[in-house]
Amino acid sequence: MSHSQYLLRFDDICPTMNWKVWNAIEEELRRHRVRPILAVVPDNVDPGLMVDAPDPDFWGRVKRWQDDGYTIALHGYQHRYINREKGLMKLTPHSEFTGLPYLEQAEKLRKGLEIFAQHGIRADAFVAPSHSFDRMTLRALADLGLRVICDGLWPRPHQDDNEIFWVPQQLWRFRARRAGVWTVCLHLNHWNEKTLAAFRVDLARHADQMTDVATLLEAYQGRRLTTMDRIGASINLVWYHRIVPWLASWKKRLLPAGTRA
Repeated sequence: MSHSQYLLRFDDICPTMNWKVWNAIEEELRRHRVRPILAVVPDNVDPGLMVDAPDPDFWGRVKRWQDDGYTIALHGYQHRYINREKGLMKLTPHSEFTGLPYLEQAEKLRKGLEIFAQHGIRADAFVAPSHSFDRMTLRALADLGLRVICDGLWPRPHQDDNEIFWVPQQLWRFRARRAGVWTVCLHLNHWNEKTLAAFRVDLARHADQMTDVATLLEAYQGRRLTTMDRIGASINLVWYHRIVPWLASWKKRLLPAGTRA
């Protein structure tokens, strides 16, 4: 596949998320027949994700999303950060998993999977809160039979030597890309009408380039990581997570105090 494809991922899906915004998003997803990844927190205790009153039919909705072909990902266990470790991805300085012993990580994942199973939900993939996990997390996931992970800055999916299938996640808003598979990770809890309007425009613009995890598994199963993948990931890390934030900070410091947002 030489052309660019886009995959949508929505994080922090839980009973107390912003339902008004989500209902508007879901309408657009159905309009354009888009099947995203939904990263579901099994037992949320993070007050930052408590935006609306809990939906009593939350798990019924999750089941219907899965039946409609949405990829339901295990988004950690409780979305509770226990340290300031960046993990393998080296993106954000806090984690629910990184640095913990294997047995402790495996227990968290097992409890999350049990909650899913109690509600008739199958975990199709794993999404770590704040992109932070380590090799013990990977070992525990494989032992529990969960072998699809959405993370990493590579330009295309691949399968590693431990038969874990990696769906990369490189973007936090739609950006034009010439080739590759680009997962756009979105956090909807604090969207407003302006954010929703921009999302509608972006989704309509890229609707014919959208893909889903099932399609990617069929197309890229068995593909190994290449040198060019590693180079692309390094460029994405340095540019978007080192240089761009530095430039933004530098630009903000140059603005007169009264004009800063």
